[in-house]
Amino acid sequence: MRAFAWILVVTVITLLLTAVVAYPGYLLAHAINDSWKFHRIASRIAMLIALVGVVSVVRHYRLGNRAALGFAPTFGEYVATTFKYFIAGFAMMIPMLALMFAAHLRLPKPDLVYDGAFGAQLVVASVVGGLIVAFIEETFFRGFLHTAVERDRGSATAIIAVSLLFAVLHFVGKARLPGVEFDWTSGWQWLAETLRLFARPAAIVDAFLVYLGIGVLLGMVRAWMGHTAGCIGLHAGWVTAMLLVRESTDANDAAPLAFLQGSFDHFVGWLVLGWTVLMGIAFVILKRRGLAFAHAERR
Repeated sequence: MRAFAWILVVTVITLLLTAVVAYPGYLLAHAINDSWKFHRIASRIAMLIALVGVVSVVRHYRLGNRAALGFAPTFGEYVATTFKYFIAGFAMMIPMLALMFAAHLRLPKPDLVYDGAFGAQLVVASVVGGLIVAFIEETFFRGFLHTAVERDRGSATAIIAVSLLFAVLHFVGKARLPGVEFDWTSGWQWLAETLRLFARPAAIVDAFLVYLGIGVLLGMVRAWMGHTAGCIGLHAGWVTAMLLVRESTDANDAAPLAFLQGSFDHFVGWLVLGWTVLMGIAFVILKRRGLAFAHAERR
């Protein structure tokens, strides 16, 4: 797990360097667009710093080939598989979203005009956003990182270790600074607020378990299929469905079952966790019956 250990080191270094350069980065970004928020700029800086470290680890451990990154099938086969699992992932979300609306957990945004132009823009933005998020995250987590751990410790350890890191990193950079006056200490305040999220486990436990469960599901799909096409498709389908709802509706905190939405982002809560467990059971049944997730070498 040496490569995995180095990724943890890269994560720590990234957070520390981001705290140092977040404020000058904020000043530079505001010279271009003064509407960008501090926490978003800090998050983007962290991504760039992490990218340098990750590329270094990939090159050092020779994980930059197609198979190690999860792209073993031919291009045409990979795209076709991704599309098939994208449709499946999106369809899986529909019943859960229907439950949200049935329980009045989501309400239309009062300031939006729900016309054809808005609908088309929303669909395109959601699909593109879902594909981008899935491609980046799955190439990193279920791509080379899963390969690195699997080589040393096997699939089970890879699924668990990568899923834990996947869950933790979903909370990094989400903290927002309440003030509007920023200085050289703001980067450290951002880091402190980020770490403070983990000091209040009761506030994020439902969301953490959701991300952990999703990581385990996608890790199993990666181990079963031997590549990331199914992972990217499912992940993109899930995110697309989520974005369609989140960008067009507001959370209804006055609903009787509002606690099911969770307090972290008012979406990824206990309801999503329950649905994730059901999807996991369905995945295992489909795999055992040979109806999905076939390994590439067995086709």
